[in-house]
Amino acid sequence: MDKLLLALSTLCFLGGFVYAVVALRSGRPRHTTRLNVVFVAAGFLFQSLALHQRGQLHGRCPVTSSAEILVFLCWSVVLLYFVVGRTFRLSLLGMFTEPLVLVFQTVALFLLWTADPGPSPLDTVDGWRELHVAVALLSFGAFALTGVAGVMYLVQDRQLKRHQLGALFYNLPPIRHLASAIVRLAGIGLGLLSVGILSAFLMQKRPDALHLTMAFAVWLGYAILLGWHLSGASTPRRLALAALLVFLLPLAQLATL
Repeated sequence: MDKLLLALSTLCFLGGFVYAVVALRSGRPRHTTRLNVVFVAAGFLFQSLALHQRGQLHGRCPVTSSAEILVFLCWSVVLLYFVVGRTFRLSLLGMFTEPLVLVFQTVALFLLWTADPGPSPLDTVDGWRELHVAVALLSFGAFALTGVAGVMYLVQDRQLKRHQLGALFYNLPPIRHLASAIVRLAGIGLGLLSVGILSAFLMQKRPDALHLTMAFAVWLGYAILLGWHLSGASTPRRLALAALLVFLLPLAQLATL
């Protein structure tokens, strides 16, 4: 049942993305954002139900395999989209987020269908470990949105320079809001990751050296990114490019899990 729910979630994100692209290309983008939010909300609901079922299966946070980690990461991305999207006036953040979620969930579905490890309960659940994993993946969700905001900035910057102001341009938020969102999302992610790293040292069994080293590398990468911005040495375009490059660090850590 959990795989079916995840498949329905993936179809919702696919449907929302296709609808948004078709609406923009047809020159009828007025209701694009509103209906796209409905698709994303439905996908998020199915995600949540799938994760709940996996959690019931294990009796703990459902992050026991690479597939579950990818699904939890996607859930974190969508959750933060709902939390920060309106705050930062990122009207089409959902449309730009959906391809990332589609790729990750498709990979997760394939892994679950072909090599589902099954239940993985523990005799005793370490609350600090659960906090560490959940908060760290939430921070990665924030970092993913930082990269998405960077892509949105670069798309709008390119359209401005080429004087190609189509339907997509007029539905994107003002470019200054995107630059601000990159900084704030990176700050949210850095704060969450700090909590995740601190909780790792309170676990009954600490993570291995490679895991902690990669976590510190991610933390340092985003700390440098924010420091570079605060120093005034960066430009918004360079900041957007840097946000995409630094996102390779959390992706590299995910690859080691």
